[in-house]
Parts: sequence; C-alpha cells; structure tokens
Amino acid sequence: MIKRYLIEVHNKKDILDVFRKGMINDIKEQGISGVQDIAISDLYRIEGDISLKEIKKIAEDVLRDRIIQESFVTEGLAVQKKGYDVAIDVFYKKGVTDAVADTVSFAAKDAGITADIKVSTGKRYYIKGKITKDDIELICERLLANRLVQDYYIT
Repeated sequence: MIKRYLIEVHNKKDILDVFRKGMINDIKEQGISGVQDIAISDLYRIEGDISLKEIKKIAEDVLRDRIIQESFVTEGLAVQKKGYDVAIDVFYKKGVTDAVADTVSFAAKDAGITADIKVSTGKRYYIKGKITKDDIELICERLLANRLVQDYYIT
C-alpha cells in the first residue's frame, strides 16, 4: 500500500542559524517590519510502499546530522505551526529536476531500504509576527520561491 510521509529536519534551538538571520534581514529590506522570528526546516516528502520504521531510519540515518539537527516524521502532509503564525512550504514543481531528492533515494538504498520510494524536497519557513496576507505573498514571491520551478503553499 502506497503511503505518504513528510520528514522535517531543522537545527536544534541552541545552534546558530545564519540563514535564518539573513532571511529576517532580507524581509526587513523588503519594507516588512512585523516579522519577529523565523524558523527554517528542510522537507522531504516520501511516497511508497514503505513502513514508518523504514521512514524513521531514513530520517535518522540519512537526513539528519545528529549533533546539530532534529528530525520529525509525520504520516501525510500535516503542518504544525509550533507557536508560529504562518508556515510556508516551498517545493519544486512536478517535472523539475530535484537532484537532492535523487541523492536521498540513492542514500536510502545504501542504508538498506529496499522499498521503491519517490522523494521530493523542499523548505518550510515558519514566520512569527504581525504581517498581512499581502506581506506573506510578497515574501514568497520575492524571497522564498522561484515561480518558474517552484510552488509554495501557505498555511
């Protein structure tokens, strides 16, 4: 039976995230001042006839750096905002080459996963602050997604 999982990988709270700080500055440069904080995660959508145990093995042994990162697995594509006001997922459009996804598939095989899986990769941006829907769209269009090759989803 084909199942769909989402693996989310992000830095532990005590690890400096320079990309996060840069993103906050980039948003301010767009004239948007209401953003208080941002958290950024790598996303891996995995579909296939694969067990939760195998997915957790991929998350822990292939995708996560145990020293500086945490990983979470959810069945389906549920979004938990974790105290943030907005979550934005950015993924490559179907048909666009996703080299990281190809690498994850090969690495999963090397880790002993025999199931046939389909992988797609993306980013999740959690935003905390008082910002308008127009501000969120501006952030997505100017900073987070290249609309030629990526789609974004706001929750």
